Amino acid sequence: MAPPGGTTLINYNFCTRSVFLFVPTYFLTLLVTSTLLISTPKGSLTRYASLPIIAYLCLRIFNYGAATFPHNVVGLIDWAGSAYNVFLISSTLLQLEGIDSTDPVISKPVNGRPPGYFTRLWRGLSYCVNVRGINTPYQIKNVPAFDSKRPGWVPSRRRFLATSTAWFIVLYLAQDFFYSQEITKEDEVKFLGINRENLFWRHPQDGSITGDEMGYRIAVTSLMWSILIPLSVNLQYTFLSILAVSTGVSEPKNWPPPFGSPKDSYTLRLFWGKFWHQTLRWHFSKPAQFITHKIFQLPKTGLIQRYVNTYGVFLISGIWHAGQSWLMLRSQGPEIQQAGWNRELFFFTAMATGIMIEDGVQWLFRSQKVRNGEEKEGLVVWKRAVGYIWVWGFLVLVAPFIDYPKFRARLATFLPAHPLIILDPEWKN
Repeated sequence: MAPPGGTTLINYNFCTRSVFLFVPTYFLTLLVTSTLLISTPKGSLTRYASLPIIAYLCLRIFNYGAATFPHNVVGLIDWAGSAYNVFLISSTLLQLEGIDSTDPVISKPVNGRPPGYFTRLWRGLSYCVNVRGINTPYQIKNVPAFDSKRPGWVPSRRRFLATSTAWFIVLYLAQDFFYSQEITKEDEVKFLGINRENLFWRHPQDGSITGDEMGYRIAVTSLMWSILIPLSVNLQYTFLSILAVSTGVSEPKNWPPPFGSPKDSYTLRLFWGKFWHQTLRWHFSKPAQFITHKIFQLPKTGLIQRYVNTYGVFLISGIWHAGQSWLMLRSQGPEIQQAGWNRELFFFTAMATGIMIEDGVQWLFRSQKVRNGEEKEGLVVWKRAVGYIWVWGFLVLVAPFIDYPKFRARLATFLPAHPLIILDPEWKN
């Protein structure tokens, strides 16, 4: 069901020589951020004056990333699109959190002595790649444990690299398998055709909804959001963790699993807050909090600020994903590109709306529970069952709006090699 994958062992269109401009520029941007973290105080004018410089470097990251992957759309959105994340990370560390040389992580003594310049610089770089703030005062909530049965356990460096490398190979082969499954033209027209994602406002010529179509919709949504997207995120996360730990930039304790347990996905709030990966949460939530409390001047507590902040986080995420969609659909023409942009914003604001609705329903339920006494164990099971249906039903309703256009675009795989092709009896070197 995934878009068509590679048909050769080596993907010669994976990237261009511009990668040798992209990587140094990316590192330079993080180095500038780290230097400012350890050499300027919180709130200094120098930090604010550096924003245009960091913005310019991020623009170069985008341009070099785009030039690196002219034939690899998925690589393009991940590498060129990372410019958006780098700017938000830098802004969060320098302006919104105001981390400086007095930070306990940066200033931690070495053998009883204050850390030297390069030690502090290295720790500043670690902040730049530690996007969840693991083991820092800024660690986000609900970080999964390495082992759910042994909370607090952290693997040794050797064990971490060995297991992560093995896991990376498994993920890579799985990604190669799924992205080699091609959609037939017949299925594309029948199940993924224009307007098939719309269940309620269809043109008569699109036909009525059939049982087969609904089954396909449920299967595709379940596959995308429980396997394909987590698989892709895990693959990239594992690669970066191996790179960071093997070079000494970071430690194993800073790289716990990106995803939580799917058992926690029985409300939309828990789906996004505990199950789904949190690699974007810190530098999406801090700008949203800034808008809520500094620009709108809303208090720290109360329902209004809570949902303004929730919508802000999802809107910032929506803009990021809308940019991805714009790049993914560029071969489809400007009209479909614009529609893709709008659909991403609709999807993420719909998620915020869904969270607000379920919060209201749960408040009513809790109020009733208080009047009727404590709930029984069977009722808890029933609530969770209803919750799973609600969450995945909501995804089945709205996720095809952003998923189907990407399937129709038939995006090629971003992998540099396709080892599973050697199992194809028709393949020749």
